[in-house]
Parts: sequence; structure tokens; C-alpha cells
Amino acid sequence: METWLRAQITQPSTWRGLFLMLSAGFGISVSAELQAALPNLAIAALGLWEAVRKGGRFGDPGA
Repeated sequence: METWLRAQITQPSTWRGLFLMLSAGFGISVSAELQAALPNLAIAALGLWEAVRKGGRFGDPGA
């Protein structure tokens, strides 16, 4: 399941679609530049989550 989730998170269309649905629900318009940056922001957030989750073991082999 974790492998599938990681594969889906790295798909740009997943984040664009989710963000556009949320922004449309709140009445927010999104520029094309921000839409293009969403996949990079999502990958950065995933990296930050992994660093926080692993704590001091981050970067250790097999951590």
C-alpha cells in the first residue's frame, strides 16, 4: 500500500486535480505557474514528512 501511495503522490495530475477541486470549492483562482509548481511542492512535503518521521535515523541505510 505504501508503494502505491508513493507512486500516486508523485503523479502531477493527482496534486493538480486535488488542489483545483479544493480551490474551486473555496472560490480561489489558481495561476498556471502555481499549478505547475504543485508537484514539486508535494514531493518536498513528502521528503519533509519522511525526515520528521525518521528523526535522527534519517539518511541511515535501512532506516
